[in-house]
Amino acid sequence: MPSGLHVLYSPNLPLHESGQDQKTAGVDIVAVHGLAEDSRKAWTQQEQGVLWLRDLLPRSIHNARVLTFDYNSEPFLFTGSGFMETVQGQATTLVANLEAERSLINASQRPLIFVCHGLGGIIVKNALVHSASRTSHQTSHLNSVYVSTFAILLFGTPHDRIDIGKWLASSQSVFTTYDPGAVGNMRDSNAKPPITVHALDVITNQFAPLMKKIHLYLFWEGLATQLADGVEFFVEPSSAAPHTYDTERCGIMDSNHSGMVKFHEYDSSYRTVISALKKYCHSAPEIIAYRWKEAMAYLTRMRKSEASELTGLFLDIPDKTPIFGTEKKDTVEAVLQNEHFYPPCAISLDFIGQDDTIGALQKALEPEQNLLPMVKQKRFVLHGIGGSGKTQISAKYAQDNRKFYWAVFTIDASSHQTAKDSFCKIGKIGGLEATEDSGKHFLSQATKPWLLIIDNADSPDLSFKRLIVPGERGHILVTTRNPSLRRQGNVGNVELKGLKEEEAFRLLMKVADITPPWDPPTEMAGNEITKTLGYLALAVIQAGNTIYNKLCHLTEYLKFFQRLLENRRGKKDRCSTDDTDTRHAEFDDIFTAFDFSFQKIAIQKTVPSYDAIEILNVVGFYHFDSIPVDIFERGMNLEREQLRQLSVVSLRAQFVNAFVGRLRQPRALPRLLKQSIDGMHPLCIREALRELYASSLITYGKDEKSFSLHPLVHAWAKDRILSKERSLWAVIAFNTLMASIEISSQGTGEADSIFRRSLIPHLNSCLEACPTEFREFRSLKIGAGKFRRFMLLLQPTLVFTLREMIQNAAKCGVLYAQTGDFSKSAYHLSLVNESLVKLVGLDDARTMAAMLGLAGVLWGLGRLREAIDLQQQVVQARQKVLGLDHRETLQAMDSLGKSFWLNGQYCESLELQQQTAEKMRVHLGEEDDDTLNALDHLGVTLGSWRRFAESADIHQNVLTLRTRALQSNDLRVLETKSNLAMALLDLKQLHDARQLMEDVYNNRKLQMGKEHPYTLLALCYLSKIYIEQGEFHKAEETLVEGIAAGRRSLGEDHLGVLVGCGELARAYARQGRLDEAERLSLETVSKVKISRGNEHPDFAYGMWKLGELWEKKEEQAKAIKAYRTALTAIERRLTAKHPLYKIISDRITCLTENSDSNEPEDDHVANSSAEAGNYELEINRLQPTQPW
Repeated sequence: MPSGLHVLYSPNLPLHESGQDQKTAGVDIVAVHGLAEDSRKAWTQQEQGVLWLRDLLPRSIHNARVLTFDYNSEPFLFTGSGFMETVQGQATTLVANLEAERSLINASQRPLIFVCHGLGGIIVKNALVHSASRTSHQTSHLNSVYVSTFAILLFGTPHDRIDIGKWLASSQSVFTTYDPGAVGNMRDSNAKPPITVHALDVITNQFAPLMKKIHLYLFWEGLATQLADGVEFFVEPSSAAPHTYDTERCGIMDSNHSGMVKFHEYDSSYRTVISALKKYCHSAPEIIAYRWKEAMAYLTRMRKSEASELTGLFLDIPDKTPIFGTEKKDTVEAVLQNEHFYPPCAISLDFIGQDDTIGALQKALEPEQNLLPMVKQKRFVLHGIGGSGKTQISAKYAQDNRKFYWAVFTIDASSHQTAKDSFCKIGKIGGLEATEDSGKHFLSQATKPWLLIIDNADSPDLSFKRLIVPGERGHILVTTRNPSLRRQGNVGNVELKGLKEEEAFRLLMKVADITPPWDPPTEMAGNEITKTLGYLALAVIQAGNTIYNKLCHLTEYLKFFQRLLENRRGKKDRCSTDDTDTRHAEFDDIFTAFDFSFQKIAIQKTVPSYDAIEILNVVGFYHFDSIPVDIFERGMNLEREQLRQLSVVSLRAQFVNAFVGRLRQPRALPRLLKQSIDGMHPLCIREALRELYASSLITYGKDEKSFSLHPLVHAWAKDRILSKERSLWAVIAFNTLMASIEISSQGTGEADSIFRRSLIPHLNSCLEACPTEFREFRSLKIGAGKFRRFMLLLQPTLVFTLREMIQNAAKCGVLYAQTGDFSKSAYHLSLVNESLVKLVGLDDARTMAAMLGLAGVLWGLGRLREAIDLQQQVVQARQKVLGLDHRETLQAMDSLGKSFWLNGQYCESLELQQQTAEKMRVHLGEEDDDTLNALDHLGVTLGSWRRFAESADIHQNVLTLRTRALQSNDLRVLETKSNLAMALLDLKQLHDARQLMEDVYNNRKLQMGKEHPYTLLALCYLSKIYIEQGEFHKAEETLVEGIAAGRRSLGEDHLGVLVGCGELARAYARQGRLDEAERLSLETVSKVKISRGNEHPDFAYGMWKLGELWEKKEEQAKAIKAYRTALTAIERRLTAKHPLYKIISDRITCLTENSDSNEPEDDHVANSSAEAGNYELEINRLQPTQPW
């Protein structure tokens, strides 16, 4: 490739950049390769052919033009005494080429970032030294390269010495792998290579003054290179990233010198590099624009004397440490001397991590810019729960940046008095009176840069304005538990929630004095501890100290921690101390921080603070993460509606309600849900939550519709409740959750579905804490028949208690059913059904409704026989009590017809559904929702009879009518769309079927969750369409994912899982993978036979498809036997009237005619039933060969 600059990628950047928005300004990234390389192969990952500068970088950084600089990099050119001259020549050429390239497009002031490998970094450093010294009138245009340079990424660039001999000695054995031509022109391959070049000291020393202006990121090679004489590093890590350099650094641990700049998209090292480049590209435009403004002013001053070039002065520009000019050099040194240093605390020897937070502080406060005139006072807020490390981070920042501040002071803001005392001390230090105003005045008048740390500004009633120093000078760093103060951070704020997982683990190991390397059991135990402690710094340190002091072993700490909680709980209950408590007092530190926040709320003694404490007690029994605010708001709205309905009834009804109210036990609810109508307002909930939020006991989600507790805060909130009150608050928490659920709700919209799903983890936690709430109803002894009501009248309080228990059980059952957990739903609905049968009898409307609900859940679990028995009882009872044409009777008939269909009783299903649909048309109307449900179910059954056109017409009509009244994403509309899609699939209208089914799947996934049974059913149907469209790999991928999810939620032998396995076998067969298809089909059919019986249509269908598969494998005998087995199943359940009977009969006839058998055709068909009846499939319990 010819020498010089080459453009690899050029975005649409404006030519005139001086007035454009700096956030969108362009950047030039220039890559310079190393020895024995060229400008393309040096950066190209050979296995995949990825030139990351061209192929990957533009995807992440859209405003960067990417260029490479090519030069003759043969190693022999850089040997001996000519090293400096050769480097200087390439450096001046680079500067000249860059200046010309950029000036031609009027982009001389565009920011520059260099990416350098090996020797390329030395050339760039020399180039910048050269450019920085070009300040005379004749050469100042070359100065633009230096002024515009923002950052350099140096990969394996030596800073103190370079051994050219390694490249000469290894050029044949190493670099020919990457670039065979790079060393092909070596003049004297037998010449003795020089050992080491020490001229780098000169370049390093010349470049040293520029390091304050330019960001450096140093990378070193992690693997040595195989040479003829052994394994060596081309550039030692100590030379590539000297510890004396105060800059960013990172090792490319899995690459040698040549491979360290060759990346692919998923390379972890590439993520580090592209992250740094993105950060630099984002920050560069604004800073470089400011540099140019200062540089132009400086050049104007220098024009007065051309002697500047003779003295060898560099152009002075502001960057990391701005310079005011040579005439103020002494003043600058004086300004940077720290005279007063009073941080909030000493930095812990165990301090680890928090790099992101400290980086955010550095970026926001920019201490390096302290010598520039202050435009405004900068304030930054660190907020988070106690023990998250706020004070330690502020102390660390102060220590790291001490050289940039003339003074560092701390205000103890834990109370008004301590804050006042702190300002008094500052005033006294300044030689003034020891008063609060004197301290503020001293800081406001200081001309040198100062940092004021306002620590522990936690109190909600703290007057923050009284803590602020007036004026535009200084930096203020605030630490607080009150997130409301984050608005005071005019340059930013950070919430501290805990350490990163890796940081927390390293901190634990360091404090516990467990040295690396760590074996897997140690890592597992350590990570489990830090996870339990919520990665909170103080808690992790305490755990480490416990292990270090030999109070327990690492693997025993969690048990020790649980005993600690029990001791603390017992201490609270006893309200006294003993030896054990005293001995473990040190472990109370983290909980003491929470106690302090709690007391801040309790001492207010206001209504919001009282409500806040009750909410904290309630949510202690929920899951700690994502607690919906709607639990309280919906509960309040439903309670208000009940009170409103009671208030509008007649006087007589009010009297009855008042009398009944005296017999009913008071409901265990928080005060918020027990007020009068006028007292219930959602604002009360928000005010109470604000109290918890202001003390950092809760954190809001992004949309503020939910809140979370740190795991330790959650454990503390539950354990702080006295043991004798804990069971009561568990019941209150459960009742509060139940109060937010309306059992008769018809809401099927997205918001309702999302809310119900969000309740499940909290309901599970409640039931775990309060299992006695659902004691066995079977133990109730309340009589039977005519004595039942008499017994109940004698126990009115028991009636209301049972009623509430039944309602709560029903709500749990409905909630679990709507979110797809049919097993738990069946348990709770069974309790409801049994209790109602005992209490009010089988003929009561509530009992029949409960039986239908339970039947629906059993239907979802595949327990069809039980579901059908229940539904038949309901149909008979409703026909007897309500009449043949009553809506509820017809609803029960429709549900029974659907169950007949799923159970393979197609004849009974079709007859009952036709009768039901016709009655509904007459008595309820064509567009009634129940009528549309019945028609939808009838359409599915017609499809099972292979009457596809009729089925599609019915579904299309139902869909048209439903979309008039409902939204397109309503669950009922989605069910009709799904049914229509399957009918269109049978009619081979694949495009329309796919569109409908994709819409159904996407909406169900959004509303019901990715692994809800109905979402998985949609996924299975979608895969059927993929198969018919020839997208076999996509179908396979979809089915493998869906089957795995189905097994997790429904079980191995659920019909839905087996249907999915059958479809996967079809996908294999269509791809020609017949053996895999056969194994999976045999296993699936075997399970269908066991779970559904050998008369079920699904078994018949499976045997039919198995016969087709054996036909493909040219195993006709097996195929005939499979077809005969299928025919027998159809005769027994579907009868010979079903179209599938003729299809299979014709196939048997065809195969027997072509076989060697002399048996007459009629006998074959006639005897097929008998033979198949005696034929047993030889199906072994096969192990799956794929992870479906």
